[in-house]
Amino acid sequence: MGIRPLNKIRVLDLTQGICGPFCTQLLGDLGAEIIKIEPPEGDKSRKMGTRYGETSLTYIHTNRGKKSVVLDLEKETQKKILFRLAEQADLVVEDLGPDKADEMGIGYEELKKVKPDLLYLAITSFGRTGEFKDYPATDAVIQAMSGYMSLTSVNFKGDFTKIGPPLADLFAGVYAAIAAVAGVIHKKKTGTGLRMDVSKLGAMLQAMGDGYAKYLSSGETGFPTGNAHRMSASFYPMPAKDGAIVCNAANRNTTEHKFEDFCDGIGMPDFYKDERYATDESRLAHRDEVAKAIDAHTSQMTVAEIESLCRKSGIACGVMNDMAQLAADPQTVHDKVIIEVHDQEAGDFKVLGCPFKFDAFSVPSDDFVGQLGEHTQEILAELLGMTAEEAAALKE
Repeated sequence: MGIRPLNKIRVLDLTQGICGPFCTQLLGDLGAEIIKIEPPEGDKSRKMGTRYGETSLTYIHTNRGKKSVVLDLEKETQKKILFRLAEQADLVVEDLGPDKADEMGIGYEELKKVKPDLLYLAITSFGRTGEFKDYPATDAVIQAMSGYMSLTSVNFKGDFTKIGPPLADLFAGVYAAIAAVAGVIHKKKTGTGLRMDVSKLGAMLQAMGDGYAKYLSSGETGFPTGNAHRMSASFYPMPAKDGAIVCNAANRNTTEHKFEDFCDGIGMPDFYKDERYATDESRLAHRDEVAKAIDAHTSQMTVAEIESLCRKSGIACGVMNDMAQLAADPQTVHDKVIIEVHDQEAGDFKVLGCPFKFDAFSVPSDDFVGQLGEHTQEILAELLGMTAEEAAALKE
């Protein structure tokens, strides 16, 4: 199976919700040992979303393979245990808030007194400084403030639309994992610790890509394109008899004839001979007319027929899957992105696995989800030499 790159890296995970746990789960997929420190009531995501008894699918999705240790950090005796665990750890990840960890006496400056080479990663909504640093925020708030929602209207008129999944949490989780890996490399090269900070707003600004870069360079604010593409009139979800399919029937240069091939294939061979529709630029100027003409023809075809002609012509396309279709999609099945995990209370669940693929080693799909405090005694005995009686006394 090979050795995963973060093998023997121990992480204390003090995060809750989606963003932080997603970050540490990625680190676990890369081989790190993740010890999840939870308050007596547990990570708040244990009670979020769809639940089966006491089990939350939200929690399962971002916490597979982690060892759960319960500590009440309001109590000095248990706070001391955290410090002892930090001595045995390589990285601490927290999302308590810009000043909360310091106020609790468990921030970076305090922890590095017992572990000088400690890596410390803090995830916040708006960063550690600035006017907004203490403001509460949700994923939708970050999507709005980042400008993302201003570009995701269902039309061109500005009816702003939130992206369905918690995009800001997930993007920030990925960036936080990258920062953590960079910290591990830094420590290996220098032998010193490091404080790292990732903000959800900053992560979403990066996700804006060239859309925001265009404004910074030219002052153009762009416009909400919805399902359309701002550089092509023939790149959007097209209706079919039995569903819809996204096709990029655009010519990237003067040597390509994908739009012409697409028009021929759907039964409108003379359309592109009209000078209004002869080039990508002229088609953009008549976007609505182009879409109306294409839709009239694709709506008389099946998704399979449209997909077949696109594949033959080298036109990028993808079926508009719902959740059931996605699970049965041949590429999804082939890539094994859906795995099974086991929960003691709720049984076996199918969840999304790790997207990483490596030729030197495999990324195992950890098949367990830790119950609240399930590993407290094990971890305290293994790392701190505490007896079962001493561990049990923490609950009193």
